[in-house]
Amino acid sequence: MEAMVVLAIIAILATIAYPSYLNQVHKSKRAVAKSILLDAANREEQYFFTNKDYASALTDLNYADPAYFGDDNSPSSAADAAYQVSVDTTACGTAPCFQLQAVPQNDQANDTACGTFIITSNSAGNLDKTTSTSSNDCW
Repeated sequence: MEAMVVLAIIAILATIAYPSYLNQVHKSKRAVAKSILLDAANREEQYFFTNKDYASALTDLNYADPAYFGDDNSPSSAADAAYQVSVDTTACGTAPCFQLQAVPQNDQANDTACGTFIITSNSAGNLDKTTSTSSNDCW
């Protein structure tokens, strides 16, 4: 009887703790995505300074193309990736400009709070940081 009570308490605690744990894991992976995008935006600016145009391929920024990243800002395989990063120089309007996206992959795709992280440059050189959701707490 005592063992059943202990098991019931453990089950209740696990039911409460596990969703909170998953939320923290997703949140930490969001920080990785933001860090990668900010690094890529910095590399785009350095590329522009040298070439007078933004890079249209991640390989020009010394990333793999497509670029997959795991939990620790290091390149990853598609099967283990938390985010896939891409660059587009045509989706942002008046040239020269660029748009970087970090699209959630695998388990991170279950994180619906922020979705895809997007950095868009404009012709004035400003960066707009948005997500595919309406949440203001992501950046």
